[in-house]
Amino acid sequence: MNKHLLLDLLKLALLFGVIWAIFIYFPIFPDKSNFEFSYENEDKLGNLIIEEILENSPGFSELSNPVLDSAFQKISSLLIDNIGLTEYDYRIRVIDNEQINAFTLPGGNIFVFSGLINFSENPEEVAAVLSHEIGHVEKRHVVSKLVKEFGLTLLFSILAGGDAVFLGELGKTVVSSVFDRKQEKEADQYGLELLVKSRISPTAMASFFRRVKRELGGYDESLEILMTHPHYNSRIKSSIEYKIPDGFSAQDLEIDWDRVKASLN
Repeated sequence: MNKHLLLDLLKLALLFGVIWAIFIYFPIFPDKSNFEFSYENEDKLGNLIIEEILENSPGFSELSNPVLDSAFQKISSLLIDNIGLTEYDYRIRVIDNEQINAFTLPGGNIFVFSGLINFSENPEEVAAVLSHEIGHVEKRHVVSKLVKEFGLTLLFSILAGGDAVFLGELGKTVVSSVFDRKQEKEADQYGLELLVKSRISPTAMASFFRRVKRELGGYDESLEILMTHPHYNSRIKSSIEYKIPDGFSAQDLEIDWDRVKASLN
């Protein structure tokens, strides 16, 4: 073989090797798994997990009454209408549980605990929490977490009707989900932007975090690097310092929040 041709082939092989290494270590799509797990499959998986949680997890009964439903319809409609283009059909459920909590499931499903409603001083604070959870949905953080922890093969197997024993584990993982600091900051940023689009003051997020911090207690500032969630002080600071567009005017949600809370009893 011609020496020049052999040298050219070696150079070409080296070039392809370098390109391959770049794609492996510096991928264009850092969350490639998101693109391999379709929105349709995510919706199906979400429905399976919801069924598993509501049927087999203690402390997860759904709450519904006209006052509560009307309030959440108003809050969720306002936020969802301002998302813009989305692949999700959002479904928000209130769960009869005293924990101050809300979490996201696959497929645009969000659970809000009654304890969080009782803890919130006004509907704007609940809107702030929901906007944050919507951020997790739109960024596909839940899918990324499940694929990372369980793998695509197992998730597809569950969708096909196999490995049902793992469905309970999926439910536990979603309920106790702890996102990494980057994901939490992304969800916070998305939530703040959505609040402004919905004409809800982003300070609602700050006021909620302040009281959560008082409720849960503080911790040493130096430990922030060890925390999976951003420090509450950082989140409060970010929401207070969020740059509000000129001419922004917050609107009152006009929901009788005391009446909503009373409807939970």
